[in-house]
Amino acid sequence: MELSASHKKPFVKVCVHRDCCEKGSDRLYAKLSHEVSSDEADIQKTEDCFRFCKKGPNIAVDGNVLHHMNERNVVSRVRSEIRRPSFKKDGIGTRPIDELDDVLDNIGV
Repeated sequence: MELSASHKKPFVKVCVHRDCCEKGSDRLYAKLSHEVSSDEADIQKTEDCFRFCKKGPNIAVDGNVLHHMNERNVVSRVRSEIRRPSFKKDGIGTRPIDELDDVLDNIGV
């Protein structure tokens, strides 16, 4: 599947930060890497926490965070999100202002 210049390949980030990793995100990354072709999506691990640890393991598809991922449905959920992106309610960059203030406090801004 070749993509035109105007159609970018979807970007999939698998959170492997401590909490998601303890819930099996490394196995999810391996499964996605094995079953989803590089033509379908660019799949990468990230240790940058999405801040939804209690809902993990979490995977972001073009910035939209999918929660409670598991080995049975990870491929179908990611492919579904690629085909029909959902509303970015929990998208990266859509965090509440109080949470952003906490992040800024922690990095010393």
